Amino acid sequence: MISFIKNMLSGKEKEELPKSTEESVLPVEDHHSTDSTEETRETTPTNGASSVTATDSKHVTELSLHSQWERELDNNAKYSLSFMASELEPLQDGNIAISGLHMVPHEEGIEVTAFVRNGTNRPTRLGKMTLLILIEGDRLFTRQEFDMGELGEIPAYSARPWSFLFKKEHYLITNIALANWKLAFELAQKKMILPQNLELEESWMRSLTDKQKDYFIQLAKSLPPLKEGEVNVQSVQASKQDDGTIRTILLIRNGSTQDLSIEKLPLAMYDAAGDKVAEGLFTLTNFVVHKETSKPWMFIFPADSVCKQEPDLSRWKVQVPSQ
Repeated sequence: MISFIKNMLSGKEKEELPKSTEESVLPVEDHHSTDSTEETRETTPTNGASSVTATDSKHVTELSLHSQWERELDNNAKYSLSFMASELEPLQDGNIAISGLHMVPHEEGIEVTAFVRNGTNRPTRLGKMTLLILIEGDRLFTRQEFDMGELGEIPAYSARPWSFLFKKEHYLITNIALANWKLAFELAQKKMILPQNLELEESWMRSLTDKQKDYFIQLAKSLPPLKEGEVNVQSVQASKQDDGTIRTILLIRNGSTQDLSIEKLPLAMYDAAGDKVAEGLFTLTNFVVHKETSKPWMFIFPADSVCKQEPDLSRWKVQVPSQ
C-alpha cells in the first residue's frame, strides 16, 4: 500500500480512477457508540453511550502519519500529503470524518486512499467499522468491515492518510464506471440504495445488525425488476411473538414514475392453509416510497387482531384486503 501512495504522489499511478469530491462525517454521538441493535423501525395498527460535548467551532486538521508511513515516505511525499490535508474543509468540532482521495484498481479489487480525520479535542483510536463505496449519490457499490485500530491513535484535530482494499467478492454491482464515487462510514449514511433500487432509510441503517443488512443485500440481488407502473406489497419475514403479536417485514414496491405517500394501510395476513391469520389498519407517518424503488418496513399485528392462534407460517402472505 505504501508503494501505491508513493506512485500516486509522484504521478506514476496510471490507472487512477476519478476522484471523490465528498466527505463522510460521523457526528460525535455516533462514533462513541458503534454497537448495532436487533430492533428495526416498526408500525402498529391504529387499534392497537458516553459522549463528547461538541461546540460550533471548526478546525483545520493537520497531517498525522502512522509510524510506518513516517519511516517509508520521503520528505516530498510528506509535504504533498501535508498540503492535501490543509486543503480539506475545516471539520466541525467533535466529529470524525473520512475523505476519499484516490481510487485505483488492484488485483484483488479496488484500493482507496483516504484521510481519516479527528475533529475532537483528544486523541482517538477507532475500532472495527464498516465502510461503503457509494456511486451516483447513495447507490451502494460495496461495503466491507475494516479494523480501523490499525491506523493507531489519531491525535486531536489531525488527519491520518490510510489505504483500504475493497475485495471483489463484496461487489454488489459489476461492469459499471466508478464515477462520482464516495467513501463513507456506514454509521454516517442517511440512506443506502441496494440493487433493484431497494432503499434502506436512516432508521433502518442505524438499527439493523450486519447480519440483517447482509440479508437485505441478498434479498435485493434476488428481486425481479420492478415493472413500469407496478405497485405491490411483498412478504419478507414473519414471526409470532410470545405476547401473541405477529411481526412481519414487508417490502413496499413502487414501480410508478411518481413518489408514493402512504398514511393509512389496511393489511390482512394469510397462512399456508389460506386462512386469515390477522387483519389491521396501520397508520404511517411521513412514509414515502420513492418512484421506481422498494422500501422495507415492519408491521406488527397486535394480539387482539390475530384471529388464528396456531397459524402455519411455513408459507404466508400479506395483502391489502379487497373492499
